[in-house]
Amino acid sequence: PTPAAVKTWISQGLAADWGVVIAQLIVEGTNHGAHVFLLDMTSPGISRESMGAKTTFNALDNAHISLDHVKVPQDALLSKLCTVQPRFEDDAWRAEYTFSGSRPPSFLVIAQRLLSGRLCISDSAIAYLEGVLEATQRYTEERMVWVDKERKMPLASLPYMDKMLGTVRACVNVHKAFLLLLQQQFADVIESGSGEVPRALATSIAAAKVEAPECAIKSIGLLRRDVGAFGLMESSPFGSANDVLLCCRFAEGDSRVLQQMLVRDLIREHSRLGPALGLGWRVVKAWLAGAIHTSEKLSYLRDQQLLRLLWTLRRYAKQHPGKSKMQTETDAWLHAGDLVYDVAKIHAQQIIHSTVERHFGRSRDTELFCNMSATDCKLCHAY
Repeated sequence: PTPAAVKTWISQGLAADWGVVIAQLIVEGTNHGAHVFLLDMTSPGISRESMGAKTTFNALDNAHISLDHVKVPQDALLSKLCTVQPRFEDDAWRAEYTFSGSRPPSFLVIAQRLLSGRLCISDSAIAYLEGVLEATQRYTEERMVWVDKERKMPLASLPYMDKMLGTVRACVNVHKAFLLLLQQQFADVIESGSGEVPRALATSIAAAKVEAPECAIKSIGLLRRDVGAFGLMESSPFGSANDVLLCCRFAEGDSRVLQQMLVRDLIREHSRLGPALGLGWRVVKAWLAGAIHTSEKLSYLRDQQLLRLLWTLRRYAKQHPGKSKMQTETDAWLHAGDLVYDVAKIHAQQIIHSTVERHFGRSRDTELFCNMSATDCKLCHAY
């Protein structure tokens, strides 16, 4: 109905004969919320246009799709839990809506269908990184470099290269362990038939979706930097093919959007005075206990940054009175800038680290992951 309603980046939108559309179902003037419809993509009123060529992954088309007064048959509504049937009443035909589910449909519940995709994307990013790491490992073990006038040694044995390979390997192992846990928990929820994924699991999946592609992008950049001229070769695992990781970053929920979701949940938890004071006390206790030098450093850094963010948001609101509550909160959020994403990054990494340590125990891999994560925000700003 408006240009803003056009759907973008619809995978196989040009090739598909059928599509699934989520739309508000309004019956006799009553809005029954988001429902799912099976749509013949050749129906009148549907227009499709290519998004254009991408830097990679062009085997998959992506389309703009708009729907202008598209009419669908009654059986287009997916009707396992609901139906709309004609009913004759007061000398007129009317439509009657019936829902047989345990709770009314909501967009949030429907949107949880994205969670399986987020797990697959996270797993794909780490698998891709592991392939690049293996190729880099092989090359650096075979590549001999002079260390003085008489001796050569493998590039992989140089301290800086050995450290980099070990750190990236540790990050791969931690992410793989975390994703295996999430996949099992998600499968258990689906098999239970409960219909709704617990918020804690959805948050963990969001953390994986944010950090797995970021870990892959960052690690591949660092590996390419350290292997020398090999990073320029077409035969290397580097180059434009790595752009597929940007697809991982944007698909099934842009990472920036998911990061904001993670932070907003944290802010809601600490919006009242009691939880905020408790957060401040946790930061003080962790500092006194030297948490920055322990495996609790990510929790300490997350709480420290979150406290700073809460103070920034509150101070901005006090300094800019006279606006609506919504406008003030939005402007304060924008004013906070990188601090929002710093909190999101360290929070996601803390979730990953603490979950793996809780289930598998502390290890050399979790220590390396923790140490690398603790400097990640500074590294992101440096790049």
